[in-house]
Amino acid sequence: QYASYAMLAVGLTLIIGSAGIDISVGSILGFSTVLFGVVLSRTGMSLPAACILAIAAGTAWGAFNGLAVARWKLQPIVVTLSTMAAARGIAYVVAGIGISSIPLPPRADPLVNATYSGPVPLVLALIVAVAGYLALSRTPFGRHILAIGSNEEASRLSGIDVARVKLWVYTIAGFLAGVAGVITAGMMNTATTEAGLGYEFEAITAVLIGGTSISGGEATVLGSVLGVAAVALLNRGLGLMGINDLDLWRMLCLGVILIVFVMLDRLRKHAARKSMKTG
Repeated sequence: QYASYAMLAVGLTLIIGSAGIDISVGSILGFSTVLFGVVLSRTGMSLPAACILAIAAGTAWGAFNGLAVARWKLQPIVVTLSTMAAARGIAYVVAGIGISSIPLPPRADPLVNATYSGPVPLVLALIVAVAGYLALSRTPFGRHILAIGSNEEASRLSGIDVARVKLWVYTIAGFLAGVAGVITAGMMNTATTEAGLGYEFEAITAVLIGGTSISGGEATVLGSVLGVAAVALLNRGLGLMGINDLDLWRMLCLGVILIVFVMLDRLRKHAARKSMKTG
């Protein structure tokens, strides 16, 4: 059930590790879900082609974010806030006025069976997590991400192509949001305009719980995946307690957790700098 969150968390780990932020991944997931459902139910497009188109659309949104941040030097929060609104709004337009849910046609049954009753979401999430871990910890690309997050100007002077790295991390996050959108449609057997709503908040919380620093320079994919598991346990625990207004209390708890971990990260960084000065 939380495979989509895990995929978003991996992409956000790379972005936050580079001292960036992306609050549009939930809306990109929703746009990919709606686009997938529309082309599959209203055109004669085959299932594989619809999957590729939806994933390509998510990748394009991510590439746009990367271009705006890396090449046009715009602030990540402003760019991704705009993308969040645009992707969600266009999803409503693509779905049609007054239409919030698009049932998938019978030819989507292979995807539905694989994602709803099969292990495909979990397997894909594990593959993405392993790939993200290897990329971040074992490749020059991962070292460049953390170097940029620690000190962008020093990274540029040392010969790292900062713009290219930033473009790639946002594009990867968009690609993973597109994949998660297709999986979400398959698991629900329908494409809804509300798909992915609020996912970015939970994914960012999971990333910070897992140990990635909000100021960049430190990131762990394994920690982010464990953070997703922690968020899932919190949601399940609140549900089992039979709390009324579950969504309200869930968001309240996640908000408190997010603030606490941001403050702890800031205090830890301050203590580390103080220790270096006194040492």
